[in-house]
Amino acid sequence: MTVAVPGPVQLTKRVWLWPSDPDSLRVQSAVGVIVGDQGTILVDAGNSPEHASRIQEWVHASGFPPIHAIVLTHHHWDHAFGACALDVPVIAHAGCRIALQAEAAKSWLPSALREEIRHSPRLGPSHRAKLRAIRDWKTFRVILPHTVFETTYTLDPGGCSIELEHVGGQHAADSIVVRIPGDRLMFLGDCFYPPPYHLRKPDAAPDRSMLALLLSPAYDLYVEGHGAPRSRRSLQQWAEDRGGT
Repeated sequence: MTVAVPGPVQLTKRVWLWPSDPDSLRVQSAVGVIVGDQGTILVDAGNSPEHASRIQEWVHASGFPPIHAIVLTHHHWDHAFGACALDVPVIAHAGCRIALQAEAAKSWLPSALREEIRHSPRLGPSHRAKLRAIRDWKTFRVILPHTVFETTYTLDPGGCSIELEHVGGQHAADSIVVRIPGDRLMFLGDCFYPPPYHLRKPDAAPDRSMLALLLSPAYDLYVEGHGAPRSRRSLQQWAEDRGGT
């Protein structure tokens, strides 16, 4: 049975969320939509051109300013592969560009993905999800970030300051968080998650210590890459519950 994907949700005056798909087999991450006075900024690009195009159509239909840029929280495909559908600049950590350069050099034909699954079965869930998500492999391409930074970066699409900070972590070394101070909201991406499935060891676990360091009284709402937004209090309790999952 296919589980319906929830529609866009308004989180604050300027911030909307295109939620992640509750069907884990689809590997579709959440996408943030930050509406500035002069332009709209996406936090992550979606897992496919089709995913990104649906978001772009919704932004237009909602009467928001056009999408001016994409901020990638990290290089993983479910956060980055939608960028080729949107002709806008991409902003990310310098390590994200290096990682996506390696991805861009690969063959992305379905036959190549199936061959990789045969040689490395642990890649199966990820590659099969790619095959489901992307309909037109002939036009698909990996987009490299146009603007990169090492530690921090700030942008303002009009009336809304957006602060980016590199935090790294076990899930992806290039992970960043995206803070919107005026809305008291932080996008975490997947930064505190365990490593990707094909690299995961039996004792892998979320990095609660990293999460605890990111929590701040200046922010009330936290948005992760896969899962519903959570309050600071809820995440604080979870981070301190070492016996939980």
